[in-house]
Amino acid sequence: ANMGERLAYVEKLLGDSADKHADELQAIKASHGKHAEDLAGLVAKTSDFHATLPERIAFLEKAIGDSANKHAKEIQALRDAHGGHAKALGEHHATVEERINYVEKLLGDSADKHAKELKALKAAHEKHAGDMDALKGKADHHASLPERMNYLEQMLGDSADKHAKE
Repeated sequence: ANMGERLAYVEKLLGDSADKHADELQAIKASHGKHAEDLAGLVAKTSDFHATLPERIAFLEKAIGDSANKHAKEIQALRDAHGGHAKALGEHHATVEERINYVEKLLGDSADKHAKELKALKAAHEKHAGDMDALKGKADHHASLPERMNYLEQMLGDSADKHAKE
């Protein structure tokens, strides 16, 4: 084949290929147009139900910000309340050291008082024991009640016998 025939053959191939590519390109453009129209229809339908991405982000940022502010206020309120309770507790309650000192003072005062009372009771007991010993000593010089009754009966009997004889 000569050069002309070869050139004609290449031109025919390129032309057929170019026509084929042009047809395919036209089909893709038509398909793309159809998809764009479908997408626009869907966007129009869903725009009533869905917010845009910037709207959604703005909503989330507001919700988080509101929530963070609310929580910060609540935490501050709790801290303030805790501070008030801690202050009130400090004003109304003695420290542990003060309470221990008070209990030790009470116990010490009580122990001192009990020691004095015990000493007084021991002294009274010793005096009582001494008095009892003194009474026992005197009782040794006196006759017992049965002895005294016998003596009286004997005296009366002797006296009654004597009076009866007279």
